Amino acid sequence: MAARPPADRLRAGAARRPAATARAAAALCVALAGAGATAAEAVEESVRGLHGLRRVAVEIAFSPAHAGVPADDAQSRIEDVLRASLPTAPVLDARSPDRLRLTISVREVSSTELRGFYLPFSGSYGIGLVRLAAERMVTLPGPPTPVRAVVWQVERHTRASWRASADEILGIAEDLAELFVEDYRRALGP
Repeated sequence: MAARPPADRLRAGAARRPAATARAAAALCVALAGAGATAAEAVEESVRGLHGLRRVAVEIAFSPAHAGVPADDAQSRIEDVLRASLPTAPVLDARSPDRLRLTISVREVSSTELRGFYLPFSGSYGIGLVRLAAERMVTLPGPPTPVRAVVWQVERHTRASWRASADEILGIAEDLAELFVEDYRRALGP
């Protein structure tokens, strides 16, 4: 039997490609359908801890302290978002055992520290995380008293010049509070 010329081999392989492509597409559809169910379950899991949350106190924590961000400003921004979202947000109650804790972990980093060498006329940057977490009192088997547990959290990185970092932190705090309200609405259901 004579060997096929290269052009004939290419055409023969091309005839098999539609079947292989169809099998790959079917496998991809099955994988995506499974991933869609998994994503929906993940969303449900992420808001499960917010079910039944009616009242919440707001706390602000700094690690390390940031002189440009007064705790009162950060707290008022979160409280404003919650008040504007009523009745589909938990009621603010300073005596509530459930907490909405904003943790600001932003530190000043010099440009020399970032680059590894000195560069004239460079400034400092505020780099770190801003995290908002819902903490609830839960009862676990073993300890006789309820313990505080994080049932929901979201965080964002901040990276701005040190002078602009306070405004960025406060803006991120508002965004995180809005994300909390969205997930809280999802937890309430239709």
